[in-house]
Amino acid sequence: MLAITVQTESGPALARPSAGELTALLRRIGGDDDHFAVVERIPGADQVFLQTWRAGAGPFATPGLDPQTRAAAEERARTGIRTGCWTAEEVAQGVCDAFDPDEAPVTVGQARRIVAQLWQERLAEQAQWPAETDPDRVARAFGALASQGLTALVNVTCCSGCALSEVAGERAEGDRGFAFFHHQDTAAAADGHGLSIRYGGYPDSGADSAAIGRAVTAALADVGLPVVWDGDPTKVIEVTPLRWHKRLPAGR
Repeated sequence: MLAITVQTESGPALARPSAGELTALLRRIGGDDDHFAVVERIPGADQVFLQTWRAGAGPFATPGLDPQTRAAAEERARTGIRTGCWTAEEVAQGVCDAFDPDEAPVTVGQARRIVAQLWQERLAEQAQWPAETDPDRVARAFGALASQGLTALVNVTCCSGCALSEVAGERAEGDRGFAFFHHQDTAAAADGHGLSIRYGGYPDSGADSAAIGRAVTAALADVGLPVVWDGDPTKVIEVTPLRWHKRLPAGR
C-alpha cells in the first residue's frame, strides 16, 4: 500500500491505494467530470501536494493560467491570506469564486497551488512578528467587552447590513448592547486602512449607544490600541493606525 491519499474530481478520496489501484485511477482520468487527481502524503504536510490534469486521452499536464489571470488570482489570494481569518482551503475557494468560469476560470487545483506558495511566504513573515500583535490586542479587547455584557463579534458575516440583522441571534442573556466588525472591515484593516468598529445598544435593554461606544473605546485603549472617535453614537469607532498582523490559522 502507498502512503498517500488521492482525491479526484468525481469521487471520494482514496486512502493508501495499491500501485495497481493508483494506476487504474490515473488511467481513467480525462473522462467527463473526471479531469484531475490531487495526491497528498500520509501523514500530510500542510500545503504540500501533487496535482495532474488531463482532457480525454491527451497527455497529463499541470494546468496553467495566462499571466493576467494569474496575477489577479495571486492578488486575490494575498488579500485573503493577509486577513489571517481563513484557512488555506477557504482562501483557495475564494480565489475560484472571484472569477467568471465562462471568461477566466481558475480551478480549485490552480488556486491551491497559488495559495500554497503565498501561504508559506506569509508563515515566514509572521515568524518575525512580535509575540503580541495588534489583532491579538483587538481580540483581548473584544473578550473584555463580552465579559461586560456586550455581544462582541469579530469578523462576522459580510457587511454591516447582514451583521446587524444577525447580531441579535448571538446575544447572550444579559447583553445590553453589541460591538462587531465584519469581513469588509477586516479586509480594509489588512490593507492598512485601520479597523472600523460598529456598536449599539439593544432597544429592549434601555442601553444608550453613546455609553456603549465609550465602553468600546475604553476596552480598546486598555489594551494599548489607538482609537479615533468623537463621541457621536452615529459614527463608527476607528482603530488607527493599526498593523494587521494576524497569524494564519493552523491546519488547512
